[in-house]
Amino acid sequence: MDWKKIAFFAGALIIIGGLINWAGAQGIAEILKDSDLKYFLLAILVYVVTLVAWALRWQVLLSGLGIKAPFRAVFSAIFVGMFFNNISPGAKGLGEFIRVYYLAKRARSPYGLMTASVMMDRILDLVPVAVMMVLATLHVYRLGQIELTVLIIVLDVILMGFTALVVWLLMGETRAPRAVWRIYRLYHRILSGRAEKQRDFFRNIAENTIPRLQSDFRLLSKDKTVTIVATFHSFVYWGLTIVRYYLIFLAIRYPIAPIDITVVLVVSMVVGMFAIVPGGAGIIEAVNSAVFIALGINPEHAVTGVILERLLSFWGPTVIGSLVTADYKPEAPEEMPVTAPDEKTLKKGMEETDERDGG
Repeated sequence: MDWKKIAFFAGALIIIGGLINWAGAQGIAEILKDSDLKYFLLAILVYVVTLVAWALRWQVLLSGLGIKAPFRAVFSAIFVGMFFNNISPGAKGLGEFIRVYYLAKRARSPYGLMTASVMMDRILDLVPVAVMMVLATLHVYRLGQIELTVLIIVLDVILMGFTALVVWLLMGETRAPRAVWRIYRLYHRILSGRAEKQRDFFRNIAENTIPRLQSDFRLLSKDKTVTIVATFHSFVYWGLTIVRYYLIFLAIRYPIAPIDITVVLVVSMVVGMFAIVPGGAGIIEAVNSAVFIALGINPEHAVTGVILERLLSFWGPTVIGSLVTADYKPEAPEEMPVTAPDEKTLKKGMEETDERDGG
């Protein structure tokens, strides 16, 4: 049993409890008592459709790399990834690796191709986010919220700068390997003994893993049809996310403007990336409530709406993801194809598949 994670979640519950107490527990109870259940149920349905849009986006990217993965396996992998993201701190790294492993086993696909699809999935996810950032910044500026405007601009720069850095490293043949060796040299200065023992590990990443990943990523990014379709699913995903939040506030009989929801989503996304608490539990609830209140939303309704939304988008998927993960039974060990095919081989295979389908 991981007592550290239990302590983090216990702390998150204490923060949420303090938030409820600050906003007024009795008032929140009255709001919940008077809420309209049908809107909350509709929000649940919208959330399921949102996840379907995410799964379709990933499946489109997988097909662009010649990977045929069953939709059910892709959908399950997303829940597994969310579960591990929600129990680990930071920028959602662990969950992405786990869903790569999970689906690679289910689809019998190389890890390199699968990893490239996940990286493209996360990058295309940021296209509508960039639009949301611009709209959010203009909105809070027009409201005269100078402090909030500055905060959002800073968060915009951090998120887009980080994304640009990742793409820049991936698109250059020597940049990422050089970055790996720079990390190794820094590691060597701090812990020379351990670094020497892991030199071969770093060499394998720099000379084999990263070049394969870059090749797969560049191949996928050149497919305009796949990119356009996947980007469309990204806009659907975020549009439905705003609708879900809107429905939750309708459920507590306090309709709010979609643009206010956009502002909150932009802030919480970046804060969640750097939260030390697993999944940002407690911190996201506090930050989202604070932003809603800064935008003029009644504190009791702001806290109630945020907690209900997090119950739906964080706590619910965490439970479901744990069940999907627990139900997964690895197949008998077998040799997995770890070397991704080069562009020429992949195109040849796809052409042969098209000829068979046409015949």
